[in-house]
Amino acid sequence: MKINVFVSNLAKYNDGELNGQWTTLPVDDVNKDILDKIDLGKYPTGYRDEWFISDYEAPFTIDEYADLYQLNELAKALEDYDTLEDVFDAIDDKASLYLPDFVTDSLEELIEVSGADPVEAARATYFGKIQNWGDDYFFINEVGNFESMSDYQYQKMLKDNADEIFKQFKKENI
Repeated sequence: MKINVFVSNLAKYNDGELNGQWTTLPVDDVNKDILDKIDLGKYPTGYRDEWFISDYEAPFTIDEYADLYQLNELAKALEDYDTLEDVFDAIDDKASLYLPDFVTDSLEELIEVSGADPVEAARATYFGKIQNWGDDYFFINEVGNFESMSDYQYQKMLKDNADEIFKQFKKENI
């Protein structure tokens, strides 16, 4: 998974010049590969650490004053993941996200994994929200009933919660 950031020199920006560069994270050395290249050393000592992220391309929100060193560490941890779904699947504590912690592509597997007896399974299905028996994903909702969602709904759920997913991933992996 790639994270691209445009890091700008704040002093030059305040002087009316947008100075910076696009960088794909992770890099070997944040100072050498990013900060040294945006002319921070040409200003008085008070300006040396004044830089900001003026633009980015990432599946989550990046604050303009985010810590580049931590962001680089996150990018290193994300190198083995291709999609937001892969990152979500890698999270151990999904309960803290208030999202389904187990999603499967078959209702039969969900019933088997939940350990529900036939009466419980019938109740969970009746009071649940199975939109379509051909849906792509099935899960147990917060009150213990079965629900389903299409692939589009699943991907939208992940995208809508991307910031929280990456925050939890960072907490568990960095």
